[in-house]
Amino acid sequence: MLIGTLARATGVSVRMLRHYEAQGLIGSQRCDNRYREFDRATIEQVAWIRDLIDCGFSTRQIAPMMACLRGGTDTQAAAEGLALHRRKLAELDTMIGELSDRRARLRHRLEYFDRPAAAQADMSVTSQSLD
Repeated sequence: MLIGTLARATGVSVRMLRHYEAQGLIGSQRCDNRYREFDRATIEQVAWIRDLIDCGFSTRQIAPMMACLRGGTDTQAAAEGLALHRRKLAELDTMIGELSDRRARLRHRLEYFDRPAAAQADMSVTSQSLD
């Protein structure tokens, strides 16, 4: 299938598909007319790529996993891909913890600003006496 057909089938722009190809994530054959010809299996590969990007992986991180996603049987690559998934999950858990802390601090500040002026003054005096 031509790149435009692949773009319509996957909902991914032609420009992005060219980027994926340049990164080695997908491949095509050049026809005599110099058009790119993609295999139908590329539709599923693009879906995997989009899903991995949505999980927070970069195209550089995805590239080593593509052999497995194409149906390869390299057990070392599969193990490395699984380890990468676990590291990404740990990174996300850390980020969630940090964002939760930031959110709590921001809520506390908003509560301060939502209080009447007299209560804010009392709170300032109390916090100064604690110093």
